Amino acid sequence: MSAFLGPIHVWLYNKIKIQNAMVDVILDLAEKKEYSQDLRVRTDEQYGAFPEGNLEDLIDTGNIHGWLQEKVSLVEGRMAYAVTELVKGNPDRLAEIEAAISEFGRTISADKDVTARSAYDYLENTLLNGMPCDRVNALIEETEDKLVWRQTQDIHGSYWQQVNGDPSNYDTLREALIRGIFEDTSAEFLQAQDQQYELRRRL
Repeated sequence: MSAFLGPIHVWLYNKIKIQNAMVDVILDLAEKKEYSQDLRVRTDEQYGAFPEGNLEDLIDTGNIHGWLQEKVSLVEGRMAYAVTELVKGNPDRLAEIEAAISEFGRTISADKDVTARSAYDYLENTLLNGMPCDRVNALIEETEDKLVWRQTQDIHGSYWQQVNGDPSNYDTLREALIRGIFEDTSAEFLQAQDQQYELRRRL
């Protein structure tokens, strides 16, 4: 690994790749269901294709932070655009996208016997919430069987607004992913109130 790259850069890039994989799931669904045969091409033209290869071979070592921020924006924009184009005039398709994302979540599921803390850490290592300096989540309460946190800012909504999409669709798909991740584990995910979430041990 390049001397310029640290573990935090690899950690963030892995989360970017997970969100890009979610976009691929959505584009695959569009093609399989014959909703659109050119959505992938249009998404690539609008935002650029996600680069393939090893991080150390791709990243601009002279501008590591800027390069990673560009890739965050790329996958956020791709997701917002792909979903918005698919549900435009066909809102019922969101449920199909949700099911596909939940299935994807099952393919990257957490360990079966996770604790509330390890489940939260797993989400922190999986969900793309901007750059590390954005500090999107704030812990409110933590016990052995329950962990509560609040999302302090919405860093996704602007990407959806740029394509005249519904930012709440991102929340719907994020929760579908989380349900899939924890479906067969000892952890249960709940939304306690607006922008406040819980992970607790299943009864």
